[in-house]
Amino acid sequence: MKIFHIVSNKEWGGGEQYVYDLSQRQRTEGIDVTIFCKPVEAIIQKYQEAGMKVISLALGGALDIRSAWKMAKVIENHSNIHAHNFKDAFTACYAKCLAGNKQVRVVMCRHLTRKGKNTLLYRWLYRHLDRLIFDSKLSRSVFLSTRPTIDEAKLGIVHTSIVVPETFEKTDLRREFQIPSDCVIGMFHGRLDPEKGLDTLLEAVAQIKDKPFRLVLVGRGSEDYTAHLHQMAEDKGISDKVIFAGFRHPVLSVVAAADFGILASTVQEGCPLSPQEYMSQGHPVVVTNNGGQREYVFQEHNGLLVPPGDAKALAEAIARLVDDAALRQRLGMQAKADFDDHLNYDHYYEQIKKIYEE
Repeated sequence: MKIFHIVSNKEWGGGEQYVYDLSQRQRTEGIDVTIFCKPVEAIIQKYQEAGMKVISLALGGALDIRSAWKMAKVIENHSNIHAHNFKDAFTACYAKCLAGNKQVRVVMCRHLTRKGKNTLLYRWLYRHLDRLIFDSKLSRSVFLSTRPTIDEAKLGIVHTSIVVPETFEKTDLRREFQIPSDCVIGMFHGRLDPEKGLDTLLEAVAQIKDKPFRLVLVGRGSEDYTAHLHQMAEDKGISDKVIFAGFRHPVLSVVAAADFGILASTVQEGCPLSPQEYMSQGHPVVVTNNGGQREYVFQEHNGLLVPPGDAKALAEAIARLVDDAALRQRLGMQAKADFDDHLNYDHYYEQIKKIYEE
């Protein structure tokens, strides 16, 4: 089997890491993997350093026939072209048609909660896609809400997962930031962005600022929004409670040092991975109940769920975990068991593998 992945972003991010992890796993099973990507040296180098073949293309989307023509010249019999957004799916389907090879299959994974488009061009695309895989039931439901003209037999759902290294060094956050031993550490990691509900999170912390608790924010965002968060923490008198730890890689090193994780997103995310990272380390999570995370985080089972934008409910959930070590342990143990049972990367990969082999 030969698999061609298309990566069209201009900088390394979560999508590029997702393709990297999947490609590495495929190569361990003897699958021939090639990466199509834009001529961005940092991205090309990252894949090449891992021993992958990389072909540079413009990848300009639905109107870029030239990239499709170049792609058509290198795809072979029994190949899968794996696109990770609709823009690249157009290129893949054009290449399949130009190659005139019916043994080439185009698989696309959809990692966003967006309504399906139903224009003439998209109807053409839906006909030529062989499989369209969503990262959650929510993503599939939102896509179908506009009744796009697509054969639903082509649709599938595979929850995305994370690769957990066998060993890694745990960051000593308490020593680095002089966090007292009796303080409980709650953590958010990801992009510092308003849609992550960080304003609500700081408001929640302000409501429980007398408790032995530290909030660690891991990640980076725009200068303006980061400055806004710093100012908000100062205005609410919680600067000593909130630690801005900056961007960290690998992130599991700091995740392992937390007592529980927090995802306060105000938008519907398809299958956010940050809760899984805490769960993999035996930590419970507090998450909003508006996204795909509610498909694997369950109230009082492996975490706590709160409405998005509700600072009072978020503060109460955080306070429960701060005050009750036994609750943290019980939810964390179940979170680890759930991750190991049906959320781990092996489980995810076996489902993707079946799609390729159909």
